[in-house]
Amino acid sequence: MPYAAMPAGGSVPARDVLDRNDVAPPCAHCGTPIDASAPEPATPDAPRFCCNGCAVVYAAISEFGLERYYALSDKRQPAQPSLQRYTEYDDAAFFEHHVVVEPNGRARASFYLEDLRCVGCMWLVESTPQCLQGVSEINVDFAGARADIAFDPSKISLSAIASHIDRLGHPVHPFRGLDREAQRRREDRAMLMKLGVAGAAVGNIMLLAAALYAGMFGAMATRDVTFFRWASMLVAVPTLSYSATPFFRAALASIRSRRLHLDLPLSIGVVAGLGWGTINVLRGVGEIYFDSLAMLVFLLLLSRWLVSRQQRRASVAGELLHALAPRRAHRVIATDLNAAGLPAAATTDVPIEAISVGDIIMVKPGEVLAVDGEVVWGESLLDCAVLSGESALRDVKRGDAVAAGTSNTAQPIWIKALAIGEATRLGRLARFVDEVSRRKAPIEKMVDQMTGRFVAVVLSIAVLTLVGWGVLSSWGAGMEHAMALLVVTCPCALALATPVAMAIALSRAAKRGILVKGADAIERLATPGVLFLDKTGTITEGRSAVSYWEGAARFRSVVAAVEQLSVHPIAKAIARSLGDATTPALTATDVHEEFGYGITGTVDGAMVQIGSPKWILASTASHHNASAVPDELTGDAVAAALGTIRTAGASPILVAVNHRVVAVMGLSDQIRQDTRATIAALQKRGWRVELLSGDEQAAVAAVAAAVGADAAHAQASPEQKLAMVQTSVAKTTTLFVGDGVNDAAALSAATCGIAVSGSAEVSMEAAGVFLSKHGIAQVASVLDGASRTITTIKRNFRISLFYNVTAGMLAVTGVIHPLIAALFMPLSSLSVVASSMVSKAFKGNV
Repeated sequence: MPYAAMPAGGSVPARDVLDRNDVAPPCAHCGTPIDASAPEPATPDAPRFCCNGCAVVYAAISEFGLERYYALSDKRQPAQPSLQRYTEYDDAAFFEHHVVVEPNGRARASFYLEDLRCVGCMWLVESTPQCLQGVSEINVDFAGARADIAFDPSKISLSAIASHIDRLGHPVHPFRGLDREAQRRREDRAMLMKLGVAGAAVGNIMLLAAALYAGMFGAMATRDVTFFRWASMLVAVPTLSYSATPFFRAALASIRSRRLHLDLPLSIGVVAGLGWGTINVLRGVGEIYFDSLAMLVFLLLLSRWLVSRQQRRASVAGELLHALAPRRAHRVIATDLNAAGLPAAATTDVPIEAISVGDIIMVKPGEVLAVDGEVVWGESLLDCAVLSGESALRDVKRGDAVAAGTSNTAQPIWIKALAIGEATRLGRLARFVDEVSRRKAPIEKMVDQMTGRFVAVVLSIAVLTLVGWGVLSSWGAGMEHAMALLVVTCPCALALATPVAMAIALSRAAKRGILVKGADAIERLATPGVLFLDKTGTITEGRSAVSYWEGAARFRSVVAAVEQLSVHPIAKAIARSLGDATTPALTATDVHEEFGYGITGTVDGAMVQIGSPKWILASTASHHNASAVPDELTGDAVAAALGTIRTAGASPILVAVNHRVVAVMGLSDQIRQDTRATIAALQKRGWRVELLSGDEQAAVAAVAAAVGADAAHAQASPEQKLAMVQTSVAKTTTLFVGDGVNDAAALSAATCGIAVSGSAEVSMEAAGVFLSKHGIAQVASVLDGASRTITTIKRNFRISLFYNVTAGMLAVTGVIHPLIAALFMPLSSLSVVASSMVSKAFKGNV
């Protein structure tokens, strides 16, 4: 592929691998060592920066007096502001879809923020009201990477707010789930209200129960016993009836749908306990179980609230993927088309909602495509990493199909819109991610299957208990023992078995930098199967570097001098690799790029060409009479070097001075050091490890051989990755480990998706597991922790079964006592909690 394509990847057995050990000054903003190619400051005392992004953010922080950020931030990295103007945010159509205006005139909007890493980032964004007049409040949800903004539209525009946050290093995207988020908040408030009422009921009923139990041993007066029984009933019946409504609704729904759910036996136990306890209070005789029921309802609500909080982020993935597409486009005014063609036609900026299929849109360099379409004018290079996951730039020309979410990097192009919004490739991927995020965990399905048998057995035994005691003793005794059976066999421990074990294990994992989203994300990790690994950024560094050099060392600084004046991604990679602080910097002049081929310049009076082998060799052939250059390479040496580089899957680039080839270099994405050992450990555990990448076949094959993978699949589009994962899931446990936006659908479709550090936000949301460390070294620890967690859950099931059998036998035989029941029910729950706490899941170093 021509020089304009980014290198594919692969570790190269270089003859001359670059190794820089010199000490460079740190960036004033992020602390990253500064390359020698970075420009010198205007004065010796002026701050230096590793990139323009850090300079922009540093200037913004200094301008608004926000230097406290540097004391709060502990995870600084090079800043990546987009420096967009966000003018589309002020459009009336955008306001209608994304802004809520309150009756008092104050407006509210929500943004997704990129690159939120620590409390310092949150503080920086939330300081916006101090910097901008008209912004009254900003609240940042770190977990959801979202900022909720309140502002006065008569004093400040939304575009000004977005631009300010962008200047702070956090490019923004519109949040598209305002209605859904409002619904979530209402649900959260309702759940917390029920949890609070249940907690208050537990405290008061336990105090009343303690008095009654003490009276058993102290001959309490009858009127006092009656008072405490009535007081317990008056507290328990209304509060627990209200707090347990989620269980009642789910139980009724399961009956209507004829799909029994765990909430059905729970509801039967609660209703039976409240009903029979109330009857016994009115009768003045018999047992009451209000204290046990209060504890049961409180623990169940608490566990479900915790689990819902852990699983909430999964539903955000589709929204994040949608947010990657721009909200505005340059539409060509149809009536202005003339004989001069599209470049002479006028355009108007419109929100994406105003675009229709068939419209012609101009996309400038540096902009993201808003629609799927076909190029009708111009040619350029597209960065398709959002869909392919690879760093290679794609040449596009008239007639080529292009997709929303890709970035134009070179020249303006005009495209005809063929699909918009959810109909685009990006939209379809987002819809799939959202659908998959709502699937139910297999272990939950197993519990639901057990529920049907449990309800049938308990109800049957209760009827037999009623009839047996009624025939042999009295119907009153039969009713008492049957109700006692329904109450004490209420499956509290069974309901807590999974959420408590998961909550404890996930909390431990989080402390070690492993974020797991719940049962669906962790359950099947314990069973070996197929593990797909993305290549770029996952098992490789995700950054191109010169890994092979054939030629005299003195030409490195010559190449760096030319490349540092280019903004092309390949040029930046070469300048970063070849820049040497120990070598006096050279100056290049007359630098210009040859689109699709390479770059030329003049250094010390000599013409330097750097680019694709085809272009350089054609140039040297047409100037075969050019004078010889010291240290030039022979044709055989060039051919041998090119063969070595291509075999290793790297991208070859030639360097010519005065039309003579003087150097051959290979660009590749270096393999992370821990990859091979981790893959070997996974294979030892029974996993089949395969590479699944959008990169070229040679690069993928070279990396697979280097790391010892069992198989390799190259040139896979997001749809092909998704199809392969779905096919594998139908056969066996399938994991997918990736980091790119293009991996989101595969991450969601896998039995469990694992996103590594540095992943795109949407990949982190779509995955079931997120690793805070770069590379795949933590994957083996995740699998071990998951296996131990499932073992703990199964042990909890056995504890629950033992309790229900024992308590049921005591109830049937009539030897159950209210004090025994009051001890048994919380004891079973506490046993499950203790079992989960002693688990070895995610203990120790991971």
